[in-house]
Amino acid sequence: MNSAVDVERAFLRTPHGLIHYRYTASTTGGRKTPLVLAHGGPGSSAGLVRLIAALGADRMVVAPDMMGNGDSDPPPGPTTIEFYADGVVAVLDQLGLETVDLYGHHTGAQVIAEFAIARPQRVRRLVLDGVALFPPALRAEFLERYAPAIAPDAEGRHLAWVWDFMTQTTQHFPHYRRDAEHRIEGGGAMPPGPLTDRAAEVLKTWSTFHLAYQAAFRHTLAERLPLLSAPTLILAIERDPLAPYAAEAAAMVPGAVLAPAPREQRADMIRAFLDNEPVS
Repeated sequence: MNSAVDVERAFLRTPHGLIHYRYTASTTGGRKTPLVLAHGGPGSSAGLVRLIAALGADRMVVAPDMMGNGDSDPPPGPTTIEFYADGVVAVLDQLGLETVDLYGHHTGAQVIAEFAIARPQRVRRLVLDGVALFPPALRAEFLERYAPAIAPDAEGRHLAWVWDFMTQTTQHFPHYRRDAEHRIEGGGAMPPGPLTDRAAEVLKTWSTFHLAYQAAFRHTLAERLPLLSAPTLILAIERDPLAPYAAEAAAMVPGAVLAPAPREQRADMIRAFLDNEPVS
């Protein structure tokens, strides 16, 4: 499959403000169902560019920045996962897309799950990549410690915190526990260039990026998964700290397909599932 696809960018005005999104326009006449990608945190749809290009060769792909992340406007107030799902709906309504396939990574998986539960008639197929089935005590801990609101100070300590946060999210889970037990298998420090790009994505939304995390940690995902009705693929990508929850999540979703996979096979497995081919 040719992945040399241009990824475009645009904004849409929604009732809550401007939403920025990345997209590809299918060159095959739109014969396949459009695909919507929902990013995880920290960051934006910038982290999905390779996946957008890989999947956009034969279908339209749309990847919004959640409000308060990337280049989208800040949300008007406290947020919920349902709020971010409504943001996806607003984008699709303005683009005139009625029925779609959905893919979500980490927090994005919770967002598209809520989309699919509230609007099952608009969803053909669903891919959940990294399902955060944290037990209540861990969700409470994460709510307090994982992504606190950033408070700038004159000495720039908040800048050092963001750099440390971004460095450790690829090495430890959670990032603030730096012992061997919480070391991510195969994880290591990112090269300075990509690390700077990721830190910049957080810094440009320093006052709001944490809101999506808070919404995710408050979200009772385990109670919601059994309500899904669309054909669902649950990915367990190697070295993903959320991969250990995938089997439990798959058991909760009626008819779900569980697919352990190396990172380099992610796009191929998503494509096969969306095209109704065997996933292996």
